[in-house]
Amino acid sequence: MILENGHSTQYLKDYKDGLIPFGKKLGCDLDDYLTHKTGQFNIILGHDNVGKTYFIEWYFLALATIHDMTFTLFMDENYQGKVMRDLIQMYYGKKFCDLTHNEIRRGELKMENHFKFIDNSKRYTPDALINLFGESNTDNYLIDPFNALDTPMQYGSNYEVLNKLKMFTKNGKTIYVNAHPSSASGRRSAIYPDKHIWKGHVMPPLKSDIEGGKAFANKADDFIVCHRLTQHPDMWKFTMIEVVKVKDTDTGGKPTTLDAPILLDYNHGLGLKCGYTDVIKRPNQAKPVVDVEANFSGMKRNQNFDNANDNLPF
Repeated sequence: MILENGHSTQYLKDYKDGLIPFGKKLGCDLDDYLTHKTGQFNIILGHDNVGKTYFIEWYFLALATIHDMTFTLFMDENYQGKVMRDLIQMYYGKKFCDLTHNEIRRGELKMENHFKFIDNSKRYTPDALINLFGESNTDNYLIDPFNALDTPMQYGSNYEVLNKLKMFTKNGKTIYVNAHPSSASGRRSAIYPDKHIWKGHVMPPLKSDIEGGKAFANKADDFIVCHRLTQHPDMWKFTMIEVVKVKDTDTGGKPTTLDAPILLDYNHGLGLKCGYTDVIKRPNQAKPVVDVEANFSGMKRNQNFDNANDNLPF
């Protein structure tokens, strides 16, 4: 179908008038580089056991508690109970075993109001998973990891799957995909050199290292690399976030500078901290004031974000 003349008039007018929505922010230094936007396809790349899943749990929980967003999660490598335990612990900011049964139940109800889980006891074709995404009708979706899908990891078939996922996002939904790098990126040639402060430790992968080929980098709107020095005596507790691609910087976000990742402190498993900032809105806590460049370009203000679930009985 050929679009009629004038198809972009409203967008051009809105852009000129500063009415194009900015990405949603959390209220920490990460906001300078990563903002959540609707209708996007985002990739998170990282070696195994560096905390990709934990990072995305924290990021989604922050978006849920600050911006009242909802999520559907397909997590093949983590059982749902463990994920719920992580979310509830981060939500309260207390060790799970220190919570009362009443607090745990209230936290579970709160999480169920924001998160839906897809049964991971079976494999899904991309089409089947997309159908389940449509049925769940949430704001955002996670595939963790991509190689859990019942599809051949071949260049042509990957493009076909990625095109289908991109088409799904055109309905205003956002998809995040966790992915692993190819095996070569973890070999001896991929460690920090002798003169580096982190010599001998595995370096973060490049976006071109992603398992399945460059199609993922080509199709991604935002591309994030998650890394951690798991064997370092001090740095092991810091999740390193590099933003290596932002398709639309006009609506927020930009790539991090080379060798200068954003460091997120593990914080004893109570929710990541960016610097000294803890962004999760917790029960009986004052609503966080987030310094945003606004919901709209051309405006800047401090805004209290209301949570539509505040009328829940906890």
